[in-house]
Amino acid sequence: MQKSTSNQAVASVPSQPELSADQLTEELGESVTRYVVVEINHNHYGMSTDTTVELMSGAMTQVTRVPHSPNYISGVINHRGTIIPVIDMRSLLGFIPREAEAEKLGEMFQGLKDDHVEWLSALQDSVYTSTEFTKATDPTKCNFGRWYKSVLDGSSPLSEMTANDPVLKSLIERFDAPHRKIHALADEVMKLKDAGQVEEATERIGAARTNELSEMCKLFDQILEAVASKLESMLVITEIGSRKAAIAVDGVSFVVDCNNDSIETLPDTAENTEFLSGLVHQTDGSYILISDIEHIFNTACPLE
Repeated sequence: MQKSTSNQAVASVPSQPELSADQLTEELGESVTRYVVVEINHNHYGMSTDTTVELMSGAMTQVTRVPHSPNYISGVINHRGTIIPVIDMRSLLGFIPREAEAEKLGEMFQGLKDDHVEWLSALQDSVYTSTEFTKATDPTKCNFGRWYKSVLDGSSPLSEMTANDPVLKSLIERFDAPHRKIHALADEVMKLKDAGQVEEATERIGAARTNELSEMCKLFDQILEAVASKLESMLVITEIGSRKAAIAVDGVSFVVDCNNDSIETLPDTAENTEFLSGLVHQTDGSYILISDIEHIFNTACPLE
């Protein structure tokens, strides 16, 4: 499904006072349903407020893993004295879990760290053995340089998150100076070696390890911590009859009232539609996918 534009959608929805279910029915009529609109994998999904009990941050509660549970059950939480399951909507809909995204980013960062550790080691070996240094001296040509460019030009999955977070953007931009200094070191060190100043050349490499490389490694750790905190799920506490569950989503965007007549049937070409009942187009060209909460409950936490 195509990504919807959350900023435009939020702007198109007027602020509304909190109303009880009875007041809402009286004011809007029975043909209108109010939805909490959540984000999952960059798409908007509507969950009826008739089933929504509470919204809470996943970072504020302890999720206890349950052995042998389906992959879409993250575990259970204690919600006001009641143990309820946590349904991971990303897994249920066939997307990569958010924790897996953080792990993947951490693995990539470790690889980028290792690249520059090896780069400096290769430079030092070249000094000791008087062999040609063959690794990239252009900072835009190494693996990190290509990744860094992709974040800045908008082609990386991290670009949108960075653009909307000044602190994260500042951390990313701080990579530039130490990274360029490391790559500029190659010419300087080889000139020192050619001049017979091998000891000074190795001292410059050691200083780069202590200063520029150490600074880059700290930035990797800070950025990973910042991204991981932004990847914390929101929990939508939902209830149908005697059943209650926490539905883990990427974030909560806004609340919208939709005329039931405006809900369209999902197209035959749509994917991951098993837990959806339709969609609603917005005036800005985006759309909201309507979640079938009852089917989600029947699958993830069926009646015993």
